[in-house]
Amino acid sequence: MYLERTIRSVLDQDYPDLEFIVIDGGSTDGSVDILRQYESRLAHWVSEPDRGQSHAINKGLALASGEVVAYINSDDYYLPGAFEVALPFFSDPAVSWVCGACRYLYSDGTLETVWRPRLPRGPRGAWVRMPWGVPQAASFWRRRIFDAFGVFREDLHYIFDTEFELRLAVGGCLPTTIDRELAVRWLHEEAKSADLSHFQREFKLASRQLLDTLPRRERVLSWLFYTALRLFHTGLLAASTVLRKLALLNLCDRRATDVQ
Repeated sequence: MYLERTIRSVLDQDYPDLEFIVIDGGSTDGSVDILRQYESRLAHWVSEPDRGQSHAINKGLALASGEVVAYINSDDYYLPGAFEVALPFFSDPAVSWVCGACRYLYSDGTLETVWRPRLPRGPRGAWVRMPWGVPQAASFWRRRIFDAFGVFREDLHYIFDTEFELRLAVGGCLPTTIDRELAVRWLHEEAKSADLSHFQREFKLASRQLLDTLPRRERVLSWLFYTALRLFHTGLLAASTVLRKLALLNLCDRRATDVQ
C-alpha cells in the first residue's frame, strides 16, 4: 500500500552513488508490479518468502557493496534532503553511525511526535534496562559496523533494531546525532508496532542477554541507578497527584465560600 511512496522517497534524494536494493517477502498485494515499474533504477530486487523482517534486511546487507548502508521499511519514508544531510558526516573516518530525528505521523497525517536522538546517560547497564535507543528510520551505518558487531538477530522479529542499537552502544560504538528530521514513521493499525505486547516479551529476553555480557559490578551499578531513577519518577508522580488533589480541594473550598 505504501511501497511506491517509500521507493520514491529514496530515488527522489537524487543521490549520485546510490545502490538501491529491495527485498520483498513474496507479497501478493501488487508490490511486485510496483517493483517491476522501478526495476531499471534498482540495483537488485527480489520477491520471495523469507524467515522474517530481520532475515530480509540481512539478505539486503549481504548484497550491498557500499561503505555506508541504511534500510527503510515499506510503510516509512525519507524526507527530502535526508541523504544530503546525513552522509557527509561519514567523511570523518571516526564516524561509524549517524542518526537524525524521525517524524511519527498517524495515517490521517496528524503528528504524534518527533523523536530526536540523544546519547545515552548513566552506566551502560542502565541503557539496556531503560532502554535507550535512536530512531531506526533515520539511521545510517558504516559497513564495517556489521563486520565488527554482527548483523540483525533473526530470532527477534520486533525489537531486532533496538537490540542492534544497544549492542553497538554497549560495545562502545555510539552514533553521531543530528536534530534535523530525516525520515517519517507511518503509524497505522496494520503496522507491527501497533501491538506493543510482542515487543515487551522479546525485550525481556534480549535485555537479559545483553546485561549478561557486562561485568557483575556494572550490572549491580546499573540496577541501583535504574531503581533510583524509577523511585524518583514514582515520587514525582505521587507528588503531582497529591498537588492536583490539594488544588481540587482548594478550589472546592473556595467555591463553597463563594456560595456562602
